[in-house]
Amino acid sequence: MSREHRDPDCIFCKIVHGEIPAVFVLETEHAVAFLDVNPVNKGHVLIVPRAHHRQVAELPDALAAHAGSLLPRLLRAVHAATGSDGSNVIVNSGRAAGQTIDHCHWHIIPRFFNDPVDWPWPHAEYLGDEIGQMAFRISRELVEPPLDE
Repeated sequence: MSREHRDPDCIFCKIVHGEIPAVFVLETEHAVAFLDVNPVNKGHVLIVPRAHHRQVAELPDALAAHAGSLLPRLLRAVHAATGSDGSNVIVNSGRAAGQTIDHCHWHIIPRFFNDPVDWPWPHAEYLGDEIGQMAFRISRELVEPPLDE
């Protein structure tokens, strides 16, 4: 897996390295999960890779897979602990997407019927061949990662 990177100014790096207190619910060699101190709903958990990577696209595949592998267990635990009716798993990648801390992380947000969180997002349709053109543009940008990651 990736060599551990650290940004001395990053709040999540400081949490991961014990410089800022947090309430951890799960720790592995490569990632941690802790309660968000400003939760959308109580029981809101963050999954944070130990190595500093600003956005999901910068993560080595193995580290992304490890963090993703923690989701089912954490979702079950959050649901059991909160009695939630559902949950959102969200990754904001980049400022335009609402990312406020430049260290890749996942949100697990317990959801309840009639909670005050506004959902769903607005949607729009593709017109004509826009969907085919978009698929082509994305497909041509996909590259295989090196095998040593």
